[in-house]
Amino acid sequence: MNFFKINTHTLLLVSSILIVLMVLIYLIQNYSKVNSSNIHNEKPVLNIKDNTQIIKDKIIKVPLKLSYSYRELFKIKKGQTLSNFLNTFNLSLKEKNEIINLVSQEINLNKIKIDTKIEILSFDIEGVKKIQNIIVYPDKEKTVEIAFVNDQYEIKTDQVALFKSNVYKEVTIKNSIYESLSGSGVTDNAIMEFIRLFSFDIDFQREIRSENKIKIFYEVYKNKKQKIIKSGRIYFAEIKLHNDTYKLYRFNDKNDELIDYFDETGKSATKALMKTPINGARLSSGFGMRKHPILGYDKKHQGVDFAAPSGTPIMAAGTGYIEMAKVNGGAGKYIKIKHLNGYKTSYSHLKGYASKIKKGVKVNQGQTIGYVGTTGLSTGPHLHYEVWFNNKRINPMKMKLPSGIKLNDVQLKNFQKIRDEINLRINKG
Repeated sequence: MNFFKINTHTLLLVSSILIVLMVLIYLIQNYSKVNSSNIHNEKPVLNIKDNTQIIKDKIIKVPLKLSYSYRELFKIKKGQTLSNFLNTFNLSLKEKNEIINLVSQEINLNKIKIDTKIEILSFDIEGVKKIQNIIVYPDKEKTVEIAFVNDQYEIKTDQVALFKSNVYKEVTIKNSIYESLSGSGVTDNAIMEFIRLFSFDIDFQREIRSENKIKIFYEVYKNKKQKIIKSGRIYFAEIKLHNDTYKLYRFNDKNDELIDYFDETGKSATKALMKTPINGARLSSGFGMRKHPILGYDKKHQGVDFAAPSGTPIMAAGTGYIEMAKVNGGAGKYIKIKHLNGYKTSYSHLKGYASKIKKGVKVNQGQTIGYVGTTGLSTGPHLHYEVWFNNKRINPMKMKLPSGIKLNDVQLKNFQKIRDEINLRINKG
């Protein structure tokens, strides 16, 4: 009995051990199959860092598609048009014509200015450069954008929001009117208008001195960043010379249309002709007898010469009609204007003519008609300016010019009211 019991216990122990061993063998066999299956069915993995794929233990290099974006700023050069500017880019004739047609809807391409800014946004994919956006800045107030969208070009314009305000400046002249006003933040357009207003009475080449005083009250237009984009009307202008002070006030009628600028008494500032139809020039030769610098003999100089850099704008001394605009012998490129009341003016040795200046065209006082040059019998860039009265040449610097508009009783009272309001605003600062 004891022997049987021992054998029975032994058999149970051996059986248990065998069962455990069988379970372990089963588990080991199944784990091996699962692990082997996972290895052989693994999906490809892209290694971003070294740009390789591992496929069934093989390493395969995959080429990257690199793309670059560009933002380039250009300026229209002298003699350049939008068409030949676009020729420098990889555009088909169809694409170029489409761009030109769209831009021409917003901009007069015949009047596109030198230094007009054009921004180009493009992408380079695998060495092929493609334009995506063209942004044209015709002036400080407007942008015209051409965008390539859905395989075609679309146009979008943006008008800069401007806010009007008034500015009052008191300036002491140091080197020149232009430098002094510009250094005080006065815009170029306001400076030129200031000079034009006083050009009937003041010889800017001889009468202006250092320490002369200037006052100007005018309107400006600013963008959202408070940057001045352009100037508007001058309401009041004053220049104080050594012995004389000149003041001018802008006077509008009831429809807000400009009548003229008047002094404190209501006397018009406008005269028939400007004494000096050029800004920033030096009187280099006066009216009368002199030895001709090229011909070498004494000859009456029947006008005045203003030395100025080549390309300096020349203004029409008065409103009138172009009588001649062509080469005229020793005068070189030449313009002659017929004005009212028997006056004529001429401008010699020009480098070139302003746009649309030709015989028969009407020009307004202060309008740019040409540019200083040295054509014809000339030793250097300058303007030779002549004035005729009843077909007789007269000295431009000594001519007595008739005044312009005279205010009647009602207009005079209205003017005095505006004058007093301006004075009040100026005195308040």
